[in-house]
Amino acid sequence: MPALLVAALVAAGATSAEAVTVTAPKPPAGSVQVVVSGLDNPRGLSFGTGGQLFIAEAGHGGSLPLGGGPEGDQFAGLTGRLGVWKDGVLTHPITGFFSAADQSGAAAEGLVSVDAQGRWVTGQIALNTAPIPPVPPGNPVVDAARAQLGRTVALDPSSGTWSPIASTGDADYAWTAAHKDLVPDQFPDANPNSVITVGNTRYVADAGANILAKVDKNGTVSTLAFMDVPAGSVTDGVSTCVAKAPDGSFYVTELLGGTYAPGGARVWQVWPDGTARVKWSGFSTIQGCGFDGSGNFYVTEFQINGLNPSPTGDPSGALVKITASGQRTTYGVGQLFFPSGFAFRGGSVYVSNWSIMPATGMNGHSGQVVRINVGE
Repeated sequence: MPALLVAALVAAGATSAEAVTVTAPKPPAGSVQVVVSGLDNPRGLSFGTGGQLFIAEAGHGGSLPLGGGPEGDQFAGLTGRLGVWKDGVLTHPITGFFSAADQSGAAAEGLVSVDAQGRWVTGQIALNTAPIPPVPPGNPVVDAARAQLGRTVALDPSSGTWSPIASTGDADYAWTAAHKDLVPDQFPDANPNSVITVGNTRYVADAGANILAKVDKNGTVSTLAFMDVPAGSVTDGVSTCVAKAPDGSFYVTELLGGTYAPGGARVWQVWPDGTARVKWSGFSTIQGCGFDGSGNFYVTEFQINGLNPSPTGDPSGALVKITASGQRTTYGVGQLFFPSGFAFRGGSVYVSNWSIMPATGMNGHSGQVVRINVGE
């Protein structure tokens, strides 16, 4: 409703309450709007039944030196946290999760995925405990690493507490140690990256083990499917995300699919009995994924020009919508940078943007959540 018409209604005797209930026009399809900023390495996203958006913030590391990693020297701390955004307000009901990042606080590993189901939120913490040195207890950061790394956890935002469900990262690591022949140059390895809940069962995509793991109601972890790469590939697949499809199968996405070049990542379809096949190919560095209310599938492409995950790499990313027939539409090019997590609500996709940046900012950017009108 035009502003002049609203003013005329008020002047004619309409109440101010009536005037402020006017709904603003919906942004045009494909528009990108920042809804939350100042986030600390934001990764997975999930909407709760009350409309609140849960955000896995991996933190910004800390002061405990860990030595070298893929992105250089790493430092650990207890800066990971659960973010909750509702009605324009951001809170952090659970804090103190283990976090490891470079000295700038970028590219952190920690709490990386959330999935809301009623009062409880399932969370997934990255990595595994195998690399932790055998030092005696007493260092709070090392003790937290032992208690948290690789854990699938139950989060209770109302009480500000969490409890472990399963040592998924350690179970995946043990599975890769027993199947080292599958990826001889990299196994054993485990880095759980995405979790969803179906009834009393959790399903976890593991980017280090290249598997879809199943966690039953008792916390027992098993391997449902292994995502292989073509012979001669320069790297493994790196399974990054899992989503439940309308037909009862699971869609599992990849970061690489066997190559660092653009277009190598694939989407797998995995059935509850473990049968797996490549559903679609030709994507670049997928991080997040999920469905809308009409059965369309979406992926967030972390770097559309090929993987270079350092903060100085090309940050250009995208959101890709795939219909059931396989037709693709791309959104957000030029406005999405290092995008990661995905959530859908009310005709809009929410994506964690600048997902490897700390809350304090780096190169002028901090972690965000953006809303993209896809019109469904």
